[in-house]
Amino acid sequence: MQISWNGLGSFTMTSKPAQAEVTLVTNPFTSTEVKFKPLEASIVVQSHAGKDTNNLSAISPEHPEEGRKTFVVTHAGEFEIQGVFVTGVHAPKKDGTPHTIYRFDAEGMRVAWLGALDRALSAADVEALGPIDILIVPAGGQDVMSATQAAEVVAQIEPRLVIASYVGSSTYDTVDALKRELGCQSEEVPKLKITRAGLPEEDMKMILLSQ
Repeated sequence: MQISWNGLGSFTMTSKPAQAEVTLVTNPFTSTEVKFKPLEASIVVQSHAGKDTNNLSAISPEHPEEGRKTFVVTHAGEFEIQGVFVTGVHAPKKDGTPHTIYRFDAEGMRVAWLGALDRALSAADVEALGPIDILIVPAGGQDVMSATQAAEVVAQIEPRLVIASYVGSSTYDTVDALKRELGCQSEEVPKLKITRAGLPEEDMKMILLSQ
């Protein structure tokens, strides 16, 4: 599996659950500050409605020669798309704004992506997500979690790898705040390439992705 960061809450996850690669993109955004580059994807997942999720026109179908269209997921439920399993959990923001968090199952790993959530998880949220290997958590403050709240969520989930989103722009705090809160080993890479066998066996690790 390969995970790269497009900025804000948008990530590209590429896996090969069967014969062909399957690309999943989260929250394609519209922004004057951060450029969103056009991408090909089999799956697009949106956590909520907003400028940081609405740039669907920048996504074109993956494997168009096979007549496939991009499958867009916008709400809670269970979906299986070309061997990738997507589980959406209804998790409104603290003011009640509709919002969904997700778990992606592929290549024997479970990735939780918390969109633009601005609160700690409830016990029901944690139970619905289940055991998680890789946690992508918003941590920049403002309209998403602060670093302190994100660290609380990491303690709730106890993943093996942590990746921060919504960090490092003029609107959001840098990733350094979450790095200090967690106090764990960290590694900065342009892209995360990981297999189940490569996951940390004991101590949690933080991955710092560059855009």
